[in-house]
This record gives sequence, structure tokens and C-alpha cells, in this order.
Amino acid sequence: MTSKRRSTRKGKVDYKEKSERDLYADIVDTSSSEDEQPVKPVWLQDDNVDDEQVNLSSEDEGDTELNDLIDKSASKREAHGESSDEEEVDDATVSLKLNRLQEFVKQSQVYSGIIADTLLERTEERQSKQKSKQQETAPRKRRKITDFFGKKGHQTVESELSHGQPSLLRNCQLKPYQLEGVNWLITLYENGLNGILADEMGLGKTIQSIALLAFIYEMDTKGPFLIAAPLSTVANWMNEFKRFAPDIPILKYYSSQGQRERHRMLRDFFKKNNGEGVIMTSYEIIIRDIDEILSHQWKFLIVDEGHRLKNINCKLIRELKRINTSNRLLLTGTPLQNNLAELWSLLNFILPDIFADFEIFNKWFDFSDLEINSRSKGLNKLINDELEKNLISNLHTILKPFLLRRLKKNVLADTLPPKKEYIINCPLTQAQRKMYKSALSGHLKQAIFKYAIKEFFRLNQKHIGQVSDKSIKDFTEWKLSDEDSAPSSDLQAQMSQLYEEHIYRQVLSKKLLNMMMQLRQIVNSTFLFFFPYLEPEDLTLESLLKSSGKLQTLQQLVPPLVKAKHRVLIFTQFVNMLDLLEDWCDLNDLRVCRIDGSMDNETRQKEIESFSKSNDDIDIFLISTRAGGLGINLTAADSVILFDSDWNPQVDLQAMDRTHRIGQTKPVVVYRLCCDNTIEHVILTRAANKRKLEKMVIQMGRFNTLKKLALNESTFITTPGQAANTNKNLVNELSQLLLSDESSIGFAKEGNGKLTQEELHVLINRSPETFKREKADETYPHIKLFETTAGFEGST
Repeated sequence: MTSKRRSTRKGKVDYKEKSERDLYADIVDTSSSEDEQPVKPVWLQDDNVDDEQVNLSSEDEGDTELNDLIDKSASKREAHGESSDEEEVDDATVSLKLNRLQEFVKQSQVYSGIIADTLLERTEERQSKQKSKQQETAPRKRRKITDFFGKKGHQTVESELSHGQPSLLRNCQLKPYQLEGVNWLITLYENGLNGILADEMGLGKTIQSIALLAFIYEMDTKGPFLIAAPLSTVANWMNEFKRFAPDIPILKYYSSQGQRERHRMLRDFFKKNNGEGVIMTSYEIIIRDIDEILSHQWKFLIVDEGHRLKNINCKLIRELKRINTSNRLLLTGTPLQNNLAELWSLLNFILPDIFADFEIFNKWFDFSDLEINSRSKGLNKLINDELEKNLISNLHTILKPFLLRRLKKNVLADTLPPKKEYIINCPLTQAQRKMYKSALSGHLKQAIFKYAIKEFFRLNQKHIGQVSDKSIKDFTEWKLSDEDSAPSSDLQAQMSQLYEEHIYRQVLSKKLLNMMMQLRQIVNSTFLFFFPYLEPEDLTLESLLKSSGKLQTLQQLVPPLVKAKHRVLIFTQFVNMLDLLEDWCDLNDLRVCRIDGSMDNETRQKEIESFSKSNDDIDIFLISTRAGGLGINLTAADSVILFDSDWNPQVDLQAMDRTHRIGQTKPVVVYRLCCDNTIEHVILTRAANKRKLEKMVIQMGRFNTLKKLALNESTFITTPGQAANTNKNLVNELSQLLLSDESSIGFAKEGNGKLTQEELHVLINRSPETFKREKADETYPHIKLFETTAGFEGST
């Protein structure tokens, strides 16, 4: 597949600017009227071409400013008498305060258990009374939700389950854990309770939900049922219903022809099915057609990707709460409890009568009255860490009766193939390192300006004429010093004309307010800031690789994977990086599919089907991480490359689970690319903290500000008056990290950063021995084992 940038049009080159983003050369149609004369292109003639060339790049440029910044910060700390050593306190005080803390923790845990039991009992009693009044016939014998939570918890054996697979569910056989999940959902329904099915991604929450509706449909009522989901998953829901429950009528309540057409579709569907069946729609349509939705009484409301409801102030949750429904179910594969406000938002949605007031709920966990603070920073940190750990434990206890969560490594240990994940250290190219230092020094725009001029005049010489480095340097200095002055030569005037047409607007339009975002883009590729080619077809593999150390690593890794018949998914956070990755695939003759957030749903589905159904015709699937995290099954691939990481580790986990899920038959390897000692290490530290890999967190100990950012601590949230000081500390520590002589993760610092042959063999090898537990202890200079799930032999 050719890149979207490739132009196949023929004609003469015109240097008129086409857009701020794409540097295509406009083409003049030579078949037009003879009176229309094409604009004559500028052709540079430099008298200094044969002169001794000057150096336009300096690897050490910017180091002086960074060192000055670091020195000033260190001097300031010394002037205030700051020290890394904590204040000393006597052992008796420490022991007393820790004992008090442990007593509080125990009392708090008991209190949380009582709250959970009380809430469950109150909810059961209230909703059971309401349901019994509605039932004219005597209720059949059924289990209580408290019976489901015996000593075994959720580990109910299949023989103890009250209900088998519904008869309306066809063409499949539920796995034991799925049947257990369906029984749990049925038990909630029979007791009038709402809940959250939070199985890990890839365990079949959709099929369990369909089985629940099939049970209700054949036993109690035939609807109507409403399912709200992201638009990207609506097609998958429709396919699953048609495949596994073909006898249940279902309508895709979605039309691009407007609200009137959707209303007609709904009326016709209900008229045909006597007001019964399943209505499948998206979040956006719920918001747009809320009046029509409110005009119906729904027997069941299912919300897919329920973590979207963690913000109580979002419009979606406000509209969903208005819907008239007897029961609610949230589906989510991501952890739900990050703080009290998010947890309360979810509990308020499934139990609105009980969790009606956030202020009351918040007071249950108010630790401000505890007199266990100390003058010792170390002891205070220990106390706060213990309180935070206890808080999370309490939240889990309260939510447990209403939430079911299983992990793949537990329920699919005997069926799912093994998976391992590597971190691969990628080098920064000279241009990337220089631009990264400039960003930290506050001179990124100037660095982009110099880079754009140098690359443009160097790489387009066959279109604009040859120009020497000395002339480029003189032109750059003129533009930086006094742009209003007249050019010193005809050459400068010609260069200035080309600069105005092809460089000025693109550089001027760059928004560089978010330093974090700019640093992340720099470590991906310098071409994200300026694409220098007039004719995209002139792009060479050598030039593209010089813009990105990560692309150099891909060049080593991916062709051998493809040669070994492995099919690869490549995820990136940035859509414009997909353009460069598509160019890279094209230059390597790799066959590629692509989806991103700008694609309509039909095109998206065609690309997914093309990759899934092809007989190894497509080698690579390029996906923007956010667009590819939901509702996609790509088990045709067995290799996943995370070109960059998300601040939220759950987004990356969703990306991996497009491949490592039910239906996968081959071992899966995930390659997470990272540039060591950059902002990416901070992002990886957050992921490591969430996933209990403590070594990387410990390594961040000497960078307090970065550690707070990595751990997402609430103390990092500053007021406007504090923001400036926090930003200075952040830049200072990022500078120290970049200039450090040692890797903060443990990678080798010497050499050219390229993967060794031994490392390539390890990364590509899929033999069963490579997934064994003892392999986790092996060390290499450029790769680290991040996580391994050993499939049939359990997990690490």
C-alpha cells in the first residue's frame, strides 16, 4: 500500500504553498490554456558551493544552559538548607505513631466491611420489596446475592451454578468462568440489583451480557432493552448478537440521515416486534435523541466501557441517569477506583438511592482529624502511603458485592497462549537530542526554525538548486538577527522567497505551550515538527531513519519478524506519526492497513476485516492507540509494538488485548519502545507502578518532582501561584535525567544504541522455552523483560 503522502500526478512544479501541514508541490496542468503561464520556480545558484563547509549541528549545544539550570537549582536547595536526609525522631515516637496507625487501619477495614454488608442488605430489602409488588405470580426459588458470596467468593464451581446456558444462546459454548459470570448477573437481576461486570479485557463481557439478556428474554420479559456503547464497538455488538442470539430482534439505532430517520427506524422496529427487542446505539445518539429515549420504559440498560462514567459532571452520565429503566449494568475492563470522586460516580449510577450525596460519602474516608502526623518527612510519607493503601482497600471492600472482576492469567491459564512484554531502549539521534535539549532550555521554537531551514535547503536541491552550508548559516543568522533588513545578495533574496512559501507558515503555526507533549513528540521523530520535502516521493529511508531512533530500532526488528511470518500491530499516540510509519512501511515494501480516529466506521471495519481475513497478504496494521483500544479483535497478529506509551497504562493494556484475547492461538510478544532518561521513562514509571513493577519506581527516588508526576500523586496538582516553581523543578530534573551518565532503568549507556544480534534473536524467538519463568532473570544491554504470562504453566 502506498503512503497517503505519495503523489502520482504529473506536471510542472509550482512552489506555491498548498497547506500548513503538507509540503506537496502544487502541480500545474500543462494541458491548460496557452494564456496561462506557470510561475517560474526559484532556482538557487550559490557561488560558495565549493567552499569549505561549516558545521550546522553541534551535539553539545544546549548543555551549558542545562548545566547552569541544574547548578542554580542545587545552589538554591543548599541555601535553604535542604537535604535528602529526613529529620530525626526518637524511636519511641515512631513506634507510638505507627501503632496508632495500625489500630486505625484495622478499625477502618472493619468499618468498610460493615458498610458493604449494610449497603447490600438495605439494597436487597428495598429492591426485593419493589419487585415482589410487581410480580403477580409466586416467585420461583432463586439464590440471593449473599449466597453467591460464600467462602469461595466468586470461585463458584460449575456444578453449583443455578442456571445453565440459555437456550437462545447458540453457536457457542460458554466457558466455565463465563457461565459463572452469567449466573452472577442473573442473581443480581433476580434480586433487583445493579452491578458492574469488570472482567479484564478480552474475557468476553459482550457474550456474557448477551447471555444475560437471552435468559431474561426467554424467562421473564422480552424487553425493550437498551445498550449504549462507543460508536467503534456498535458494529461488534451487532455482529455478536446476530451470531450468538439470532432469535432476539435487535436494532442498530444509528443513521447519518438525521434524527427524524432514526425515530422512524425505532417506531417501525417496535411496531414489528410489539415494543420488544434490543436497541443498540452509541453515546452520541443517546445525547442527541435523549427525548425519544426518555419516552420509553426500558427493562434493562447496559453501558459498555463504563469507565467513561467516572466523571459525574459529564453530560453522558447526566443523560443516562435520566433514562427510565428497571436495571442497570456497567461493563468495563479497566480498574475503576482511582479516587473517591470516581468511585462515588460509579456507585451513584448503579445505586443512586443509597449513594446520593458525595459529601456524606467523602466524610467516611476523611483522615484530616487523625493526630498521627509528624515533623519527620519520612514518617509522614510512611503514614500517608499506608493511609492511601488502606483507602484503596476500603473502596474495594465496599464495591465488592456489586462488582465481578476476573483476570485472564487466572481464568484462562489453561487456554490462552503465553504472552511476554519487552522494553526496548531506543537511541536518540543527533537531531532529536539537540531538539530535546532546546525544549528543556526554553528554545524549542528557535531550534525548529534552524532545523527547518537546514533540512529544507539540503534535501530539495534537485528542485531548487544547490546551496552551501555557509550560505544556509548566513541566511539563518540573518533571519534570526534582523529580518527587516534587506538581503545581502540575490541568493539570500531567492532563499527568502522559498522560506516564505514553504517554511514560514509551517514553523509559525507550531503551538509549543505543552512542554510534555513536545518532549514526547521529539523522542518519536523530528519530522513531526517539520516535514522538509517538497516532493514526498523524494523521501528516502536513510533520511527518515535519521529523524528517529525509534524508527532505527523498527528497521532492525520488524523486517525479521515479517520474514519469520509474524504479523505485527504498531500502536502510536500520535496520528501524524502514523503518516511517518506508513512512509517507513512503504519504503520497506511492507504491506500495511491503518485506522485512526479520523476514519468513518465503515472504512474502519473494512480495514479490520481486510487484516483479519487475509492470508498473510498484509504484514503490518498501523493503529492510533486511542482509536484502536475498543471493540477490535485482531488475533490474526501475534506481535504488538507500542511505539510510544500513554500516561494511562490501561490504554496500553487495551492495545495489547486486541491480540492477546480469546481466539488467539499463537504466543504473543509485546515490544514497548522507550528512549531512556527522557520523559518516556517517567511515563513508564507510572505504568510500572500501576502494574506492581517496583524497581523502576525506586530508581526515580532522587527525582522528587518526576516521581510525583510518575505516581500521579495528588500533591503534584498545584495552584497557579505554585505552578511556575513546579515547572522549574520539573525541567531541572528532566535535564538531570537526560545528562545522567547512568541509565535510570539499567540499560547500557555505551555503544551506538543498536540492538545486538543476540538481542534480536531473543526478541524474535517464540519457542516455548522463552516463556518460562527462569528466563525473566536474563539481562541484556538494550532490552528488559517487563512482564510475562506463561500460558499453560501459569504466570509470573
